[in-house]
Amino acid sequence: MNFLSHWFFKMPSFSQDKKVDMNSNENDALNNEVKDEANGTIQEKYISSDKTLDSDSTPPGLNADQRLAFALRDFLGSSNTVLSDEASEGEPSPSAMEKNLPFIDEFVDPEVAMQSDEEIPQCRETEEVLNNAACRLRRWRAASRKLRRPRIINNLCSTDEKESNINKLCNGGHTDLADRLRSLAAVGNMSASAGELLSLAPPPPAATAPPSPGCLLSPTLAEQNSEYFGSSPECCADNAGQESSAAGAPVPPPGPRYKLATEGALRVCCFQHTRTVVDKILAAKFLRRWETHVLRLEENHIVSKTPAGLLESPLSYSCMQEVYCISRWDPARKYCLRIVMPHGSLLLQANDAYTRDQWYHSIIWRRNIIRYRNFLTKTVRKEVVLKELKNMVDFVMTTPLQDESVTRAPLLILTDLISENKESADWEEWAENLTNVAAPLLAERCATGELCASLARLCRQRPRAAPLPALAPPVRRVLTRNVDFARAPNARRLVRDYISALSAHNSGSSLVRRFVEVTHGNRAACPYPRAAPNLAAVALAALDDFFRNSSKEHECNDAEEEVLCFVDILEHMCEYEDWLVVVGAVLQPVPLCSGALNCPRVASRLGNVLYALVRDSRCAAHSCVAPARAARLYPPSWLRAAAPSDPLLAIPNKQLCQLWGDMLGALLNCCCKRKSFLQSMSKQLPDFVIVALCEHKAALDALCLMLEWEVASGEQTQLEIIAALQGTNSGQKSYSELCDRQKNLQRLQAKGGPRRLALPMHTTDADVTALLEQGSLGNLECLSLAFTSVTSACAQDLIKLPSLRYLNLWATKFGDTGLQLIAEHLTELQVLNLCETPVSDKGIEALSGLSNLRRLNLNSTKLSAEAFEVLRDRLPQLQEYDIRYTEAW
Repeated sequence: MNFLSHWFFKMPSFSQDKKVDMNSNENDALNNEVKDEANGTIQEKYISSDKTLDSDSTPPGLNADQRLAFALRDFLGSSNTVLSDEASEGEPSPSAMEKNLPFIDEFVDPEVAMQSDEEIPQCRETEEVLNNAACRLRRWRAASRKLRRPRIINNLCSTDEKESNINKLCNGGHTDLADRLRSLAAVGNMSASAGELLSLAPPPPAATAPPSPGCLLSPTLAEQNSEYFGSSPECCADNAGQESSAAGAPVPPPGPRYKLATEGALRVCCFQHTRTVVDKILAAKFLRRWETHVLRLEENHIVSKTPAGLLESPLSYSCMQEVYCISRWDPARKYCLRIVMPHGSLLLQANDAYTRDQWYHSIIWRRNIIRYRNFLTKTVRKEVVLKELKNMVDFVMTTPLQDESVTRAPLLILTDLISENKESADWEEWAENLTNVAAPLLAERCATGELCASLARLCRQRPRAAPLPALAPPVRRVLTRNVDFARAPNARRLVRDYISALSAHNSGSSLVRRFVEVTHGNRAACPYPRAAPNLAAVALAALDDFFRNSSKEHECNDAEEEVLCFVDILEHMCEYEDWLVVVGAVLQPVPLCSGALNCPRVASRLGNVLYALVRDSRCAAHSCVAPARAARLYPPSWLRAAAPSDPLLAIPNKQLCQLWGDMLGALLNCCCKRKSFLQSMSKQLPDFVIVALCEHKAALDALCLMLEWEVASGEQTQLEIIAALQGTNSGQKSYSELCDRQKNLQRLQAKGGPRRLALPMHTTDADVTALLEQGSLGNLECLSLAFTSVTSACAQDLIKLPSLRYLNLWATKFGDTGLQLIAEHLTELQVLNLCETPVSDKGIEALSGLSNLRRLNLNSTKLSAEAFEVLRDRLPQLQEYDIRYTEAW
């Protein structure tokens, strides 16, 4: 018998990328097969050597197998023993050994693999053996941590401090190392060729599969360096701001990702032999006939669409003993997947490595999910269920499958576990333990509606003892991913009850603030556009549910404490610039019922929100307090809800007048159409008068503009405005200034003066004001301010020229604010030149009100194509336009 056949009959083969189940009973057979030769030859060659093993260091009371494994561990621990003749003092740890051994995974020429034993130096053979041992150590170290069945090396623990440190460095012992070392010892006793040594090398990364779920590393929540608000709710202020996923949670191995395989064409070959004989046949490049089947992965078994031949009956997942990829094989027979059955083996051959690995991970997934489902639903002992649930969570977190069905199955199992026996007395404690164990899964996967309902119930029943650190990731996931709470009411309920549980703690106010900060993130703008509207919607819905049926005569009670945190959330959200606009949009019009507005504690917090809106310079923020439609009285705007004459907001009168005046001033000073706004607010003239009597400057200016622009119609109304202005010292001063302006305006608009006027280049806004105050310009039809230094501030003087038909603002700093004012007052304008001005779509869209406009120059402005199309549709008389060097060109 040649050496190759002797090799495969004398030792078990680890040439394939084999995912070994350490709990299998076949390990005993492998141990017995190697024991005879290994005990004799290896002990004779290495154990008897003084350089390799110190007989005094071997613990007493070990059997033959244990002494052999202990000796082999020492042999591989000191690499200088075999590779050189120098003695080594001390016993290096396996971690140090791996650093010195290279990683063998390269292609070897077949001619080199067939060289004779005498052509390869002995030292290189031994070095390659040790290198392959290091490869196996790296590949299966994670699998050795979770073995349940005691192995030979488990009994080698010593009380010696040095040996204890070595075991500590090995991350849990040499559980699967003993079997590998026996095989390597048999190889070391022979003169192995390079080709045979490569048969022990690990497969390429594409064919590598993760260990079975029973062998996965699964750190506890206490060991994870996660961002679950710390071990208690009070710790959220320290741990918030990190990423939502736990840093210590299991992650998928590096490499490609796959979808769950459901159907595909594969070649099938079956062997009715023992495992060792199959390895021999595969290595000898001999196979039986192959059949092509279209396989379909169903929930409990694998079936063929043409049930005949080798797959006449379905292949059940429960009958599979092992499933692993075969990487080193005949090039003509590659990309194979091996399924070990009780009475033989089944080979599945794919067209490429990716398809093979996809089917491998899919079969492993189906097989283990069935095992987890059966075990978790039938086991009575709760501690066993928690342990197995942890293993399932680790398996889900490390699988390279990325598919919706893959994420759904474990959550359904968790839902069934947490939903059973809800009426029992210890359900809250049981649900809390399950939630803590499944925290990594909840952080990475969207919870189902039923699971959200169970978690929300846990928060309601035990608000101060709920597992808030474990619930924080799914809550933030709901806020950042949900698009419609109407279809997910349980998800909204979970967020609401979670916030209520936060506020129930002693440091509830700081926890709620920190929760908002964590949800926003530590960036200038929140990366999740759905987070702000979802959080605001949850807060408003909670307030509406609580105050919906309350009476108009409000009475404060302790029950309101549980909903005040939701008003605090709206207030905290206004601290971020990007969320302030979102809050304003959600609050327009008033979305709260009268019962909530009548509560003083709620109203005071809402007042802070309104103050934050009106103090913002952006129109998108402060314009949210104005009525969307003047003709619609319900739902009201905030100007109507905070009206001093008939307030809906329960705020003291002095603060209410100040708030209403600030809202009015923000709207008057922005770039909105002030004349149209005052006309829409004419029905609230009593509110203007009340605030003006408090000497608020915004209300005084508004009453003066009503008189100046003749917004207030009727002599009686004008007399009321004049009386209100003369009622205070500030009002009298404003009214006297108005009278002076009216006199100048009458003189300015008197007939006379030039018809055309062009100002020099150095003209400023002050020069325009001084010029228009000197004489009558009622006949002025054409005004050129091209290349001057005027800005939008001069629009206040330009709107006093009612006969103006032609206006040239070429190369000035005239912006959107002045353009909107002109569009509102100079309705007879026919020609407008805005070439090289900083106007944008916001001001250009206001020109749609100039129905008489015939010529328009927008060359080199910030005009967009969409705004220009809208402008053309609304200006039917526009004959000439210049839009060169714009986006609309």
